[in-house]
Amino acid sequence: MRPLFKTLAELRQSLAISLGFGAMAGVIDLQIPILNQFLQQAQSQLWRDVNWRYLYRQHIEDLGLGQRVLDLPDDAPLGNINGIYAYINDEWRELRAGIPRSGEIVSYGYPIWYELTGRQFDVLQVEFEPVPTDKPIPIRIEYYAAPENFTNDDDRCSVPDDILLTLAIIMAKGHYRQPDVQLYADRFSKMLIHAKAENFGVDGEVFRPCRALYDPYAEPVKTK
Repeated sequence: MRPLFKTLAELRQSLAISLGFGAMAGVIDLQIPILNQFLQQAQSQLWRDVNWRYLYRQHIEDLGLGQRVLDLPDDAPLGNINGIYAYINDEWRELRAGIPRSGEIVSYGYPIWYELTGRQFDVLQVEFEPVPTDKPIPIRIEYYAAPENFTNDDDRCSVPDDILLTLAIIMAKGHYRQPDVQLYADRFSKMLIHAKAENFGVDGEVFRPCRALYDPYAEPVKTK
């Protein structure tokens, strides 16, 4: 279950206050599209930069006799599949990415390769080779779920709202050329390191900070 973070409207109000627009309701109304854009771009970047634990998913589905294709889960993005496995001889075996395009594929009675394919009826799919010949084969797809819709005022963000807000403030202050942008940039750099440490390491390396790790459920960072 995803934690409940702040809504787009709540974050936009905080962003406006951080930019000095808090007492200018008319100005905020005019800036809504660009403020939303800063928040949406910040979420997209953070979703790509950090493998958030609570977005990690496993989907298990049988690949039937002679079946070659499975649909990806609706919330599985094409470019962020962590691994695909087949349950063969009482163990999960990781399949190889990329189906050979030359030579004859020897049938083992179970899949060895997989390949992500384009859309069929607006659904992303996975193709397998060889196909099962003796019995259905359970397939496990591991992935990081895509962010949920973040365009309406009552939509909640899909990454921790404090670090998202900090990154959006950096983008906005840079856009409006406000002089204190570096203060927020320094804060964000530290927050990102701790976020990665809490979520499967920093750039693939084991990270053991001497202080408490970043907590996405803690009170958000207060901004002036």
